[in-house]
Amino acid sequence: MTDITFSIADYLEIRNRGIFLNTKIYEKLTPEDIKTCACNLEVWVGNALAIDSDEEMNIFADYAIYGYRPHGFNMAEKFLRLFHNEADDFELALLRYMRSAHYAIYQVEETNGVDTFNVVDIYSKAQYKIIDFKLAKATFKGEILASYLIDFEGFSIQTGGALIMAPEILGSDVMKQLIEFMKDDYPGDFLSYPEIGALLAKNMATAALKLGKGSKVVRVKF
Repeated sequence: MTDITFSIADYLEIRNRGIFLNTKIYEKLTPEDIKTCACNLEVWVGNALAIDSDEEMNIFADYAIYGYRPHGFNMAEKFLRLFHNEADDFELALLRYMRSAHYAIYQVEETNGVDTFNVVDIYSKAQYKIIDFKLAKATFKGEILASYLIDFEGFSIQTGGALIMAPEILGSDVMKQLIEFMKDDYPGDFLSYPEIGALLAKNMATAALKLGKGSKVVRVKF
Protein backbone atom coordinates (compact mmCIF):
# COMPACT_ATOMS: atom_id res chain seq x y z
CA MET A 1 0.00 0.00 0.00
CA THR A 2 1.45 3.33 -1.08
CA ASP A 3 1.61 5.99 1.65
CA ILE A 4 0.12 9.19 0.22
CA THR A 5 0.09 12.49 2.12
CA PHE A 6 -2.24 15.19 0.85
CA SER A 7 -1.42 18.90 0.88
CA ILE A 8 -3.21 22.09 -0.14
CA ALA A 9 -1.30 21.94 -3.42
CA ASP A 10 -3.25 18.76 -4.22
CA TYR A 11 -6.63 20.49 -3.93
CA LEU A 12 -7.63 20.39 -7.59
CA GLU A 13 -6.66 16.73 -7.89
CA ILE A 14 -8.49 15.93 -4.65
CA ARG A 15 -11.59 17.75 -5.87
CA ASN A 16 -11.56 16.11 -9.32
CA ARG A 17 -10.90 12.62 -7.94
CA GLY A 18 -13.50 13.20 -5.24
CA ILE A 19 -16.15 13.98 -7.84
CA PHE A 20 -15.15 10.85 -9.74
CA LEU A 21 -15.36 8.71 -6.59
CA ASN A 22 -18.68 10.22 -5.55
CA THR A 23 -20.10 9.19 -8.93
CA LYS A 24 -18.78 5.64 -8.57
CA ILE A 25 -20.08 5.38 -5.00
CA TYR A 26 -23.51 6.65 -5.97
CA GLU A 27 -23.70 4.13 -8.80
CA LYS A 28 -23.26 1.33 -6.25
CA LEU A 29 -26.41 2.33 -4.36
CA THR A 30 -29.23 -0.16 -4.72
CA PRO A 31 -32.77 0.83 -5.72
CA GLU A 32 -33.76 0.25 -2.09
CA ASP A 33 -30.97 2.59 -0.93
CA ILE A 34 -32.25 5.30 -3.28
CA LYS A 35 -35.82 4.85 -2.09
CA THR A 36 -34.82 4.94 1.58
CA CYS A 37 -32.77 8.11 1.12
CA ALA A 38 -35.58 9.72 -0.88
CA CYS A 39 -38.11 8.86 1.81
CA ASN A 40 -35.77 10.24 4.47
CA LEU A 41 -35.55 13.53 2.56
CA GLU A 42 -39.24 13.53 1.61
CA VAL A 43 -38.59 13.44 -2.14
CA TRP A 44 -40.09 10.01 -2.92
CA VAL A 45 -43.34 10.66 -4.78
CA GLY A 46 -45.47 7.82 -6.07
CA ASN A 47 -42.81 5.31 -6.95
CA ALA A 48 -40.04 7.63 -8.09
CA LEU A 49 -37.36 10.05 -6.93
CA ALA A 50 -38.77 13.58 -7.28
CA ILE A 51 -35.71 15.67 -8.13
CA ASP A 52 -36.05 18.60 -10.54
CA SER A 53 -32.53 19.91 -11.12
CA ASP A 54 -28.83 19.10 -11.04
CA GLU A 55 -28.49 21.25 -7.93
CA GLU A 56 -31.14 19.25 -6.09
CA MET A 57 -29.48 16.04 -7.27
CA ASN A 58 -26.18 17.22 -5.79
CA ILE A 59 -27.84 17.74 -2.40
CA PHE A 60 -29.53 14.35 -2.58
CA ALA A 61 -26.37 12.50 -3.65
CA ASP A 62 -24.27 14.19 -0.97
CA TYR A 63 -26.69 12.97 1.70
CA ALA A 64 -26.86 9.49 0.16
CA ILE A 65 -23.07 9.12 0.18
CA TYR A 66 -22.21 10.70 3.52
CA GLY A 67 -25.38 10.96 5.64
CA TYR A 68 -27.01 7.61 4.85
CA ARG A 69 -25.63 5.01 7.29
CA PRO A 70 -27.76 1.84 7.15
CA HIS A 71 -25.06 -0.34 8.70
CA GLY A 72 -23.38 2.23 10.96
CA PHE A 73 -21.03 3.65 8.31
CA ASN A 74 -21.38 5.83 5.22
CA MET A 75 -21.32 4.73 1.60
CA ALA A 76 -17.72 5.90 1.11
CA GLU A 77 -16.75 3.36 3.79
CA LYS A 78 -18.84 0.68 2.09
CA PHE A 79 -17.14 1.36 -1.24
CA LEU A 80 -13.72 1.16 0.41
CA ARG A 81 -14.59 -2.19 2.01
CA LEU A 82 -16.27 -3.87 -0.95
CA PHE A 83 -14.97 -2.21 -4.11
CA HIS A 84 -11.41 -1.12 -3.25
CA ASN A 85 -10.13 -3.04 -6.27
CA GLU A 86 -11.83 -0.41 -8.47
CA ALA A 87 -9.69 2.42 -7.06
CA ASP A 88 -6.03 3.32 -7.58
CA ASP A 89 -3.63 4.24 -4.75
CA PHE A 90 -4.53 7.95 -4.79
CA GLU A 91 -8.26 7.16 -4.66
CA LEU A 92 -7.83 4.59 -1.90
CA ALA A 93 -5.98 7.15 0.21
CA LEU A 94 -8.69 9.71 -0.49
CA LEU A 95 -11.46 7.23 0.41
CA ARG A 96 -9.88 6.73 3.84
CA TYR A 97 -10.48 10.41 4.51
CA MET A 98 -13.90 10.46 2.86
CA ARG A 99 -15.21 7.71 5.12
CA SER A 100 -14.55 9.99 8.12
CA ALA A 101 -16.39 13.03 6.73
CA HIS A 102 -18.30 14.79 9.52
CA TYR A 103 -21.21 17.21 9.53
CA ALA A 104 -20.65 20.71 10.87
CA ILE A 105 -22.38 24.06 11.19
CA TYR A 106 -19.75 26.76 11.07
CA GLN A 107 -19.30 30.51 10.82
CA VAL A 108 -16.86 32.23 8.49
CA GLU A 109 -14.18 34.19 10.35
CA GLU A 110 -12.25 35.40 7.31
CA THR A 111 -11.68 34.67 3.63
CA ASN A 112 -8.78 35.55 1.37
CA GLY A 113 -11.23 35.97 -1.50
CA VAL A 114 -9.27 33.56 -3.67
CA ASP A 115 -9.19 29.96 -2.49
CA THR A 116 -9.28 29.74 1.33
CA PHE A 117 -11.57 30.74 4.17
CA ASN A 118 -11.31 30.10 7.90
CA VAL A 119 -14.32 29.04 9.95
CA VAL A 120 -15.25 28.06 13.49
CA ASP A 121 -17.78 25.37 14.40
CA ILE A 122 -20.56 27.21 16.23
CA TYR A 123 -21.03 24.35 18.72
CA SER A 124 -17.67 22.66 19.31
CA LYS A 125 -15.65 25.86 18.56
CA ALA A 126 -13.26 23.76 16.46
CA GLN A 127 -11.52 25.80 13.76
CA TYR A 128 -11.11 24.76 10.14
CA LYS A 129 -9.24 26.10 7.13
CA ILE A 130 -11.46 25.28 4.15
CA ILE A 131 -10.14 25.24 0.60
CA ASP A 132 -12.77 26.06 -2.03
CA PHE A 133 -11.91 28.15 -5.08
CA LYS A 134 -15.53 29.21 -5.73
CA LEU A 135 -16.95 29.71 -2.26
CA ALA A 136 -13.88 31.57 -0.99
CA LYS A 137 -14.75 34.30 -3.50
CA ALA A 138 -18.43 34.43 -2.53
CA THR A 139 -18.55 34.01 1.23
CA PHE A 140 -17.96 36.71 3.84
CA LYS A 141 -17.18 37.14 7.53
CA GLY A 142 -20.09 36.14 9.75
CA GLU A 143 -21.85 33.91 7.22
CA ILE A 144 -23.05 30.59 8.66
CA LEU A 145 -22.84 27.42 6.60
CA ALA A 146 -23.57 23.73 7.07
CA SER A 147 -21.99 20.81 5.22
CA TYR A 148 -20.01 17.63 5.52
CA LEU A 149 -16.29 18.31 5.85
CA ILE A 150 -13.36 16.08 4.96
CA ASP A 151 -10.37 16.89 7.15
CA PHE A 152 -6.81 16.53 5.89
CA GLU A 153 -3.58 17.57 7.62
CA GLY A 154 -3.96 21.34 8.07
CA PHE A 155 -6.96 21.92 5.81
CA SER A 156 -10.49 20.70 5.03
CA ILE A 157 -12.75 20.53 2.00
CA GLN A 158 -16.53 20.36 1.69
CA THR A 159 -18.06 17.23 0.21
CA GLY A 160 -20.58 19.19 -1.85
CA GLY A 161 -22.46 22.48 -2.03
CA ALA A 162 -22.74 24.04 1.42
CA LEU A 163 -26.10 25.10 2.79
CA ILE A 164 -26.01 28.77 3.72
CA MET A 165 -28.00 29.38 6.88
CA ALA A 166 -29.58 32.70 7.78
CA PRO A 167 -28.57 33.48 11.41
CA GLU A 168 -32.18 33.48 12.61
CA ILE A 169 -32.45 29.78 11.76
CA LEU A 170 -30.31 28.90 14.75
CA GLY A 171 -32.81 30.64 17.03
CA SER A 172 -35.88 29.02 15.48
CA ASP A 173 -38.02 26.69 17.59
CA VAL A 174 -37.36 23.80 15.20
CA MET A 175 -33.59 24.17 15.47
CA LYS A 176 -33.67 24.70 19.23
CA GLN A 177 -35.67 21.52 19.76
CA LEU A 178 -33.36 19.51 17.52
CA ILE A 179 -30.19 20.80 19.18
CA GLU A 180 -31.56 20.28 22.70
CA PHE A 181 -32.47 16.71 21.82
CA MET A 182 -28.93 16.13 20.58
CA LYS A 183 -27.31 17.72 23.62
CA ASP A 184 -29.47 15.72 26.04
CA ASP A 185 -28.81 12.33 24.44
CA TYR A 186 -25.25 13.02 23.28
CA PRO A 187 -23.48 15.33 25.76
CA GLY A 188 -20.29 17.17 24.87
CA ASP A 189 -19.38 17.65 21.20
CA PHE A 190 -22.60 16.05 19.95
CA LEU A 191 -21.78 16.48 16.26
CA SER A 192 -18.74 14.25 16.75
CA TYR A 193 -21.22 11.36 16.80
CA PRO A 194 -21.70 10.31 13.14
CA GLU A 195 -25.33 9.32 13.69
CA ILE A 196 -26.14 12.77 15.07
CA GLY A 197 -24.37 14.46 12.16
CA ALA A 198 -26.44 12.29 9.84
CA LEU A 199 -29.67 13.34 11.59
CA LEU A 200 -28.79 17.01 11.23
CA ALA A 201 -27.71 16.51 7.61
CA LYS A 202 -31.07 14.86 6.88
CA ASN A 203 -33.01 17.78 8.30
CA MET A 204 -30.91 20.38 6.48
CA ALA A 205 -31.07 18.55 3.14
CA THR A 206 -34.83 18.07 3.49
CA ALA A 207 -35.33 21.80 4.06
CA ALA A 208 -33.10 22.67 1.09
CA LEU A 209 -34.89 20.29 -1.27
CA LYS A 210 -38.28 21.66 -0.26
CA LEU A 211 -37.09 25.10 -1.33
CA GLY A 212 -36.00 23.92 -4.77
CA LYS A 213 -33.40 26.67 -5.04
CA GLY A 214 -31.59 26.80 -8.37
CA SER A 215 -27.99 27.34 -7.29
CA LYS A 216 -25.05 25.20 -6.24
CA VAL A 217 -25.10 26.79 -2.81
CA VAL A 218 -28.54 26.70 -1.26
CA ARG A 219 -29.89 29.25 1.22
CA VAL A 220 -31.95 27.38 3.79
CA LYS A 221 -34.90 29.05 5.50
CA PHE A 222 -37.49 27.48 7.80
